[in-house]
Amino acid sequence: MSEIVLTHRVEDVAKWKSFDDERSANLGAFATNIKSHVDVDGGDLVALTMTITDRDGMCAYIKSDACGAIMQQHGVIQPVNMMKHGS
Repeated sequence: MSEIVLTHRVEDVAKWKSFDDERSANLGAFATNIKSHVDVDGGDLVALTMTITDRDGMCAYIKSDACGAIMQQHGVIQPVNMMKHGS
């Protein structure tokens, strides 16, 4: 299992935050400890941190049309950047 951080911009932070439960349910098939983070200065940059339990499943899901539609509904602005700890 590895910890990752996803960062991206959103159209409306409050709207994006309103989908926290749905996002956790969708990502819960591939990760645990899912947390959302917002810019402390009130900007449109947000982040998700999580512990990946199924990397292949997560990568396939993020590339799927279903995930794309959900991200659009949540107001995600591409690109989504994925980072992990270490090398």
